[in-house]
Amino acid sequence: MKHYHDNFRYEQKQKNRSRGSEQKSGGFRCAHCRQWVVINHLMGTANRNHCNVCLWSKHVDEKKGDRRAECRGGMRPIGLTLKHDGYGRVGELMLVHECCGCGKLSINRIARDDFETRILEIFEQSRVLNSQMQGTLQHEDIDLLDDADEVQRQLFGV
Repeated sequence: MKHYHDNFRYEQKQKNRSRGSEQKSGGFRCAHCRQWVVINHLMGTANRNHCNVCLWSKHVDEKKGDRRAECRGGMRPIGLTLKHDGYGRVGELMLVHECCGCGKLSINRIARDDFETRILEIFEQSRVLNSQMQGTLQHEDIDLLDDADEVQRQLFGV
């Protein structure tokens, strides 16, 4: 007799197998722009969770790294924020994604090989988000970056 947890274990194995195959093949195909996205040491982060060309992601995690999301929707980049390292310190530039399937918001590290021109486009687009999205971000305690000079400093060190 099959039980619910047997099916759950099977699904987890499938998710882990796909994650392993991404690592073994050296990357994955972006579901949004269809570009091949490379996973290697040059990206400057341990995990790749978005396309370095269009910066879209895929809703796969409920909590970081768990691969338990049922939605699997595309996550569009909607803005930039800064990582908060505690004690009032502000750290690196981060992408804010919104799931097109369920509306979940997530914050993700920018990788070294992400296209800077696309990051700058996302910054500009975030300045005209509708009031509903602005309210959702405020409710989630996510402060979008609105300082163009800070974006330039973070990306180019100027």
